[in-house]
Amino acid sequence: MPIEDAVRTIVESLVTNPKDVEITTEDLEDSKVRINIKVNPDDRGRVIGRQGKTINALRTVIKAAAIKTNQKINIKVLEEGDSDSFEE
Repeated sequence: MPIEDAVRTIVESLVTNPKDVEITTEDLEDSKVRINIKVNPDDRGRVIGRQGKTINALRTVIKAAAIKTNQKINIKVLEEGDSDSFEE
């Protein structure tokens, strides 16, 4: 999936521990895709950014790219102990 690769590339360039990055995707109904990001706890702040600006920018870029494939993308940065699935 090219969108997952794009998310991985962007996130790995932001963090100091790129080997700890885990990206999982889950296909939902109606062309919806959930992308979960797990990073080293020391890197969570780098991915989220001040006031969430970095993760919001990532969401904007990925959602714009997903328009071409008629998908709706939801991105979440998981905390340590979170499972890959979550309630919306």
